[in-house]
Amino acid sequence: MTDPSLAAFQERASRQDPYFQFTKIQVEELQPGETHFSLFIEDGFHTNRLGMAHGAVLSTMTDASMGWAARTLGYHVVTLNIEVTFVRPAKAGTRIYSHGKIVHHGTRTLVGETHFYDEEGHLLLLGRGTYCIVKGIDLATEI
Repeated sequence: MTDPSLAAFQERASRQDPYFQFTKIQVEELQPGETHFSLFIEDGFHTNRLGMAHGAVLSTMTDASMGWAARTLGYHVVTLNIEVTFVRPAKAGTRIYSHGKIVHHGTRTLVGETHFYDEEGHLLLLGRGTYCIVKGIDLATEI
């Protein structure tokens, strides 16, 4: 990552964003139009009664993965639509990784995609979302 404002944005997002603090999603890397997140699946916090990550937790991370990819391009966005395809369960006690990216950049909307993998590289989830651009943000000072 060479853009100093994006590096500062990543540091602030990891440290200051209450959403990431509550969900325990880790911001691993941000690049223009892309995100890399991880999450350790905590039993009893992120899991359902079957001991696997709850769909709501994964859907939340799906939306964040793509929405923050939009933020790296300098936009505040709102979600118009997300689609989540659960491929394989994420089990308690494992770390999962997401890679989100913007695949379409229009004048008023953005479309993102994300993929989740486990520690062995197995595909866990595919996500797609459409976002409405609300306003610009200053990556050097805002999160």
